Parts: sequence; C-alpha cells; structure tokens
Amino acid sequence: MIHSEQSGLVSFVMRTVGGRPREIRRAIASVSANDWRPLEVVVVYQGEQNEQWEDLQKLPAEFAGIGLQVVRNPATGDRRAENLNIGWTYAKGRYLGFLDDDDTLAPNHVSLLVDALQVTRKTWAYAQVTLRKENTNLEVVSESTPFRRHAFSLKSLWSENFLPIHSFLLDRSQLHSALAVHPFYEELDRSEDWDFLLRLAFYHEPAVIEEFTATYHVSTGGGNTNLSLMDSVGREDREQLNREAWARCKAIVESRKAGLADSVWWARDYFGLSASVGAAQDQHAAPSPEIQRRSLRERVIRKLIRLLERLQ
Repeated sequence: MIHSEQSGLVSFVMRTVGGRPREIRRAIASVSANDWRPLEVVVVYQGEQNEQWEDLQKLPAEFAGIGLQVVRNPATGDRRAENLNIGWTYAKGRYLGFLDDDDTLAPNHVSLLVDALQVTRKTWAYAQVTLRKENTNLEVVSESTPFRRHAFSLKSLWSENFLPIHSFLLDRSQLHSALAVHPFYEELDRSEDWDFLLRLAFYHEPAVIEEFTATYHVSTGGGNTNLSLMDSVGREDREQLNREAWARCKAIVESRKAGLADSVWWARDYFGLSASVGAAQDQHAAPSPEIQRRSLRERVIRKLIRLLERLQ
C-alpha cells in the first residue's frame, strides 16, 4: 500500500563523486521502492562535466516515479560537508533524509519514520541499520548489526557515532534555529555527519524505531570514491593524507563539542568533562547565597538525570 500525504514530501540528499553507476542506481531504486509518496532525491555530484556527469543526468528519466534533481558542485578537494549543505538547500521536502550512493533503504523505511515523527511530534527519528559486506559483483559476503543500541543515549553518541547517515529522518519544520540553514560544518571532510548528529541530538530527543530498515554496504574489494578527491597522489601518500585528515577533523569535532557543552550549565558535568577556564577561575571566589541555592538545584537535577538514565 502506498502512503501518500500532500504536505509530507520526503527528500533525500545523495552526494556522489561518480564512478559507481551500479551502486547509485541501486540506491535510488531503494528510495523509489518505498511505500511513501511524494518522494524526492537530490543528487549532488562533485566533479567535472565529463562522462560521469552525463550519465548522472540520465537518472531523472530512469526514475520518473519520483522527483529527482541532479546538481553539480565544481569545487575541487574533499567537499563532502559542502555537498550535503548544497543538497539541503535544493531539497524541497519538509522531511529530509540522507543516503550515500552505495547504501540502500527498505521499502517501509520512510513510512515508519514519518509515522514515528507524526505520532511523537519529535524532530527526528531513526531506525536500525544492517552492515552488509559484499564483493565487487555486489554479492553478499556477510551481514552483521554493529550499530544496534538498546536505547538512545546522548552520552554514548558523544563518545562515538553509532548512527549511519541514512538511518534517520528529520522534520525540518521543527529544527532548532542553529540547524536551520547550512547545518553541516564545511571545515570538516571527516566526521561531518557525527558533528551534525551531536548538535541535532543536543537540541532534540529522537524517536527510535527498533526495526531494521536500512543497509550500510561495504565492498570487500576496497576503494573509497571520496579518497579520489585527494588529487592524483600515490597510495602511500594518500593513506598518509587520510590519516592526517582524520586527526585534524577529530580535533575540530572535539573543539566544537567543548563549545557546545559550554552553552548550557549541565553539559560538562553530564559528559564528565573538565571545567572550562572561566569556571575554574570562578571556583576560587566565595559563592554568593544565590549561587549556592542554584548549585543545590543543579545537583538535584543532575541526580535526576542520572537516575532516569539508569532506568532506560
């Protein structure tokens, strides 16, 4: 049965650097097979106007049952976060999801997540994801469920990203103003999805679907098209550049996490972070009666947070 709602356009942003014509068609076909309408896919291609660009422009005719836009980012270098922001801008849907060009969705993925958003009135919802290893012929080698968690925990997400980018759907009409425009930090060319998710979860609690409705595909043949954006360097140099990029982006994310934690009084204690410089200096001054009363209230609230977390 097709679920249809005129005000419920669901858009998916798909970034690609080309070179995977089989995979991108499989990914889009999995969106088109969903039992929700209306649907839209915005393909953001980063690259030159070449044969790959020409092939991508065939996609709207091949998938006429859904809306499909193909836009090009001519920039050089790894602009994965920028590509997500471009897709975000072009997408018309109230509901928005993301899908890498080699991953897939189950036919009920969209309807389950939209239903969860509408019933709970929450800003985002996510479902469970299967990890599938496959060979170069796209044949299944093995499957596992390493991303599964028994319950959502912001503290766990603070430590590691366990939510693949295609696991969740957003209701953009309810997003915090800090996430409304260009929400992906474009200085990041690694962990840009984790950085975004940390902010999303910081401002909004998710609805959680226990069903597995998405698949994360990993090729045993190796190869990562994003690494091709590192210009024409040798393999060893590319691996070194990749390690340096991960280290640089980790430092950026940790700095942004610290800034996020400083924005509210409870975060540093909740996440077990050391006190900021300003807070450390304040500890040397005698607290006023008002500060003491506020401190007592804060300790009580922190205990309640911990109690509720243990009960999950």
